[in-house]
Amino acid sequence: MDSGSTGIIQSQVVTIIPILFVDDNRELANIFQFYLEKTGLFTVHVCLDGDDALEFLNGNEVQAIVSDYDMPEMDGITLLRQVRNLHPQLPFIMLTGNDSKEIAIEALNAGADFYQNKGEDLEIQVLDLSHKITILVEKARAEAAIQRKDRILEVIGHTAGRLLKGENFYAEMMVTLRDICQVTGAVGAFIGNPIQHGEELPGDVPNVVTWWTGEGMHNGTYPKDIRNLFSDLAIATSKHWDKDEHFILTSGTETSPSEQQVLDTLNITSVVFLPVSSGNERWGFLSLFYKESKIHLSDPELYAFSMLTKLAGAARYRAYMEEYFKNPVEKSLVGVFLIKNNRFIYINPRFSTIFGYSRTDIIRSKSLPGLFEEEDVELVMTTLSDIQSGWRENGHLEVKARHRDGSLIYLELYVTMFRCNDSPCLIGNCLDITARKEAEEKARASEELLKQNMLTSLHEKETLLREIHHRVKNNMQIIASLLRLSGFKSGNPEVHDIIRDCRNRIFSMTSIHEKLYETDDLVRVPLGSYIRDIGNRIILEFEMEEGRISYVVLEDEPVLVDINTGIPIGLIMNELITNSIKHAFPVDGKGSIEVSLSSDNGCKTIRYHDTGVGLPIDFHSKKHTSLGIELIHNLTHQIMGTVSFTSGSGMTCVLSFPVQHRVTSFS
Repeated sequence: MDSGSTGIIQSQVVTIIPILFVDDNRELANIFQFYLEKTGLFTVHVCLDGDDALEFLNGNEVQAIVSDYDMPEMDGITLLRQVRNLHPQLPFIMLTGNDSKEIAIEALNAGADFYQNKGEDLEIQVLDLSHKITILVEKARAEAAIQRKDRILEVIGHTAGRLLKGENFYAEMMVTLRDICQVTGAVGAFIGNPIQHGEELPGDVPNVVTWWTGEGMHNGTYPKDIRNLFSDLAIATSKHWDKDEHFILTSGTETSPSEQQVLDTLNITSVVFLPVSSGNERWGFLSLFYKESKIHLSDPELYAFSMLTKLAGAARYRAYMEEYFKNPVEKSLVGVFLIKNNRFIYINPRFSTIFGYSRTDIIRSKSLPGLFEEEDVELVMTTLSDIQSGWRENGHLEVKARHRDGSLIYLELYVTMFRCNDSPCLIGNCLDITARKEAEEKARASEELLKQNMLTSLHEKETLLREIHHRVKNNMQIIASLLRLSGFKSGNPEVHDIIRDCRNRIFSMTSIHEKLYETDDLVRVPLGSYIRDIGNRIILEFEMEEGRISYVVLEDEPVLVDINTGIPIGLIMNELITNSIKHAFPVDGKGSIEVSLSSDNGCKTIRYHDTGVGLPIDFHSKKHTSLGIELIHNLTHQIMGTVSFTSGSGMTCVLSFPVQHRVTSFS
C-alpha cells in the first residue's frame, strides 16, 4: 500500500504497551516507571499493593503486569493466582530481591511467564525487563489474534453451513455481522455498497446489510440516517475503492474533514474496510467500526476476514442468481427438469404438479421415459440418445402420460443438452397441453360436424340443382314438342322450316341442361360431347338418309365450359350445322362436317369445316344480314370471342374464346 494515502496505516507503526507495575516500594517503582517509559515503548501505571492492582485491572486496559514477590498484605504469588483466574493469557513477570530457586519455581508453577531478580545495575535490568515484556506482549497479541481468527472462522463455518442449507443470505449476513462484532469488539458493521442504496426499488434485495450493537446506538436506536452516513463515508473514502487490499480509517491519522465528521457522528474512532467481490465484479465492502483506535490487522485476523469476504461474495452471488434465475424457475408455470446420468437431479414444483407425484418420489424413483405412455417411451428414449450423442441439438415432442390419479394428460416436451462441471446434463421443459388438446378435439369434432352438415346441405343443393336443370330441360322439350305439333298442323313449308329451326335452337339449349345434371360438378359440361350431341340431333331432325352426311367432333383434350359459355356456343353450332345441311350440299346432299377443338394458353378454339360448295363469292360476314350470321356475331360477342369465315373446298369457320372458370367445382 501507499504509506502516504489517507487512512492507510502500516503494520510497522509502533504501538505503546500499557503496563501495570506493582511494588510496595514506591521509590523503586517510580524508578522502574521512569526508565520503562523512557524507552518510548510503554506507559506504566504503579500500584503499591495487590488490591489496588486488581481494582485498576478491572477498569483499564493492561497488556502486561510486572509485580514484586514480597509485599506485606498480598504477596506476588497470591496476586498472580487471582490475575490468572481473571485473565489467563495476560503476561505476568515476577520480580524479587530474594535469589531463591524455590520462589522462582513457585512463581512459574503459579503461572508467571518470567521470573527476574532485582539487580544492582538498574539500567541493564530495565532493558532486560522491557525485552521480556515486548516478547510476552507480542506473543499474547499473536495468540489473541489466532484465537480471534479461530473464532471468526468458527462463525464463518456456521454461516456457510446455514447458507448451504438454503437459508436466506441477507438474514444470515445479519447474524454473522453480529457474531463477528462480538468476537472482534466492533460496535457495528455493514457489508455491501451503501453508495447504491438510492437506486434500490421497492421489493429489491438490499445492497447493504447492517448490524449495530446496543453500545454503538444512541438512546437504544441506530445513529440517525445510518445508511446515509455509510454512504457519505464510502463516498469520502472512494479514492481507496479501486484497491484490492484492505485499508483502515482512524480518527486523527490524516482523515479528511468529511471523513472525520462521519466518524464523530457515528461516535467511533476507527473503521476497517475489506473489499467484497460477487462473481467477477466488485460488490462493495465488509466494514467494521471500532470505538478504540485501530491501526493495523494481524495476519491471522486479515486471513479470517478475507475468508469471510470470500464466503459473503460467493453466497451473495448465489443469492443473486437464485433471486433472478432459480426463483423464476421455481415459480414457472412450465415444468423444468435437469437430468444427469439418466437420473433427475432437479425438478421444479410445476413438473411434479403435472404428473401428480411429489418431487422426492420423482427424483428417487422415476426416469423421464418412465413417466410417459408405453407407446411414447421408445420415441423419448431415442430422442434423448440422439441429443446425448450429438446427432441432434435438441428435441421437441408431443407425448402422452398418465397422471397419478390415472387420467390421461398430453404434454409438449422440449429437451436440450449443456455441460455442468465437464459433465453432460439434459435440461428440458414440460408443458401440459391437455386443455389445448381437448379444445382441439372439440374443435375437430365441431369442424367434422360442420363439414357433415355442409356436405348434407351441399348434397341437398346439388339434388335441387339437378332437379332444376332436369325441369328446365323438360320444359324446353315441352316447348319443342308444342312447336313440332304446330308445324304438323301448318301446311306451309316455310312455316315448317322456321318451326324446325326454332326447335333445333331450343334443343341446343336443352342439351346443355341435360349435360349439366348428368355431370358431377353441375356447373361445367364437356364441350366436345355437347357439340357432338347437338350435331347428331340436328341431322336426325332433318330426317336425312343414313350416311349422307358424316359428322365428326375431334378434341385434343377435354374442354369444360359453364352454362354461360356453353349455351352461346351451342346456338352458334346449331346455326353452322343447320346452314351446312340446308345450303352446303345441294347436288346430291352428301358431304362431311368436321369440328375440332383445341386449347392454347387459356384460349379455346373451335374450327368448323364442311366439304360443301363454300360461301358465295360476294360473302362478307359483317355485311351479311341474314338472321343466322347476325346471331353468330352476337353470340360470339357475348362470350368475348372472335369468329372468322373462309371458303375453299367447303366453308371453314374459326371461333376463338377465353375460358374463365368462374364457379368452383363441388367435388
